[in-house]
Amino acid sequence: MLYLSAIALVAASAIYDFGALIAAAEGDLSRRGIDPTTLVIAGIAFTVFLMLALWFMVARLRIGFVRFLLIALLAWQAWPLPQALSNGTSASDVVAIATIVLQAIAIIFTFTPSARAWFAGPGPDISDQI
Repeated sequence: MLYLSAIALVAASAIYDFGALIAAAEGDLSRRGIDPTTLVIAGIAFTVFLMLALWFMVARLRIGFVRFLLIALLAWQAWPLPQALSNGTSASDVVAIATIVLQAIAIIFTFTPSARAWFAGPGPDISDQI
């Protein structure tokens, strides 16, 4: 549930910061003839889809190595955060911090002994769900 909360927070933040995202993408893309609105919407949709797909692979399909992909993506998200915070804290920075914390806690829980036992168990039979 923590990871799904982080996904919801990412989507809400993208909607809240939509104008700023468009403005940031507009400068270079407009000169090249690319519509920044379409690109930003596609980027947001791809991000949410990727996060949901990775959650599904870990939580439903029990694919354990995806946990390490989640760690790599978390590090990629957290990498620019110190520089962004050095310029002052905005509402979107607070949301980014909350998202990173929620994801980190969710990932930590996937490495507990009970989670390791769950990953080692038999995978789900999804043949009747398709």
